[in-house]
Amino acid sequence: MKDKVAVVTGGAGGIGSVVCSTLAQKGAAVAVVDLDKDSALRVANRLPSSGKSALALGVDVTSQKSVKNTVDTIVDKYGQIDILVHCAGNNVKAPILEMSLQQWQSSLDTHLTGAFLFCQAAGKQMVQQGNGGAVVLMSSVAAMAPVPERGAYTPAKAGLIGLAKLLSIEWAQYNIRVNAVCPGVVMTPMTEMVYRRDPELRKQRLKRMPMGREITPEEIANLVVFLCNEFSASINGAAMIIDGGFLNSGFMPEP
Repeated sequence: MKDKVAVVTGGAGGIGSVVCSTLAQKGAAVAVVDLDKDSALRVANRLPSSGKSALALGVDVTSQKSVKNTVDTIVDKYGQIDILVHCAGNNVKAPILEMSLQQWQSSLDTHLTGAFLFCQAAGKQMVQQGNGGAVVLMSSVAAMAPVPERGAYTPAKAGLIGLAKLLSIEWAQYNIRVNAVCPGVVMTPMTEMVYRRDPELRKQRLKRMPMGREITPEEIANLVVFLCNEFSASINGAAMIIDGGFLNSGFMPEP
């Protein structure tokens, strides 16, 4: 990936920051894109020197103007975009009966509309370059196993899988591959905070984890890198589940 330029939205987050670091370790120049520019800058400053360089940008993924300006800035600096990883997201707590339209729109806009806007802007650049490219949309096992009281999260994550499948067909002619990654429970700083507040929640979840542990951000990042390099040249339009068997654990015996 030494000649590649990667864009990671939500790049300051628990998963996104590790994706940025792993891409940089493989030699890619990385644009760390996040709503929180200061946090993006801290991530960019910590990236391994094996990457060509790093760029930190603040962006509102729900704004077409903000997304376009971000993509233009990246192209102005590097002259190209080869990889797009959309990790930006939120997790609004509200059951459907109580969810406001604003909460619904916030979740769908951040996950799904943000992916559409960045795919469109970066995709046009990739098509213009004529060298192909790779896109990874960060979905979730929640797309298949709904999370109660997170009314818009499952529809948004399911939509990302649908978008990846659609773009895999539309963009195959340009040698641009689009896939989705569907993590299970990942041990991010946010997850650790939730567990400190509610230790019983982790105990309950571990009962449904055949491997007896959460997924690490590093494991997610390694899968993302695989989907962006030549070893996955024929993987297109896939929804790659990485959950340690969590989705298959319905009949797992109690310990």
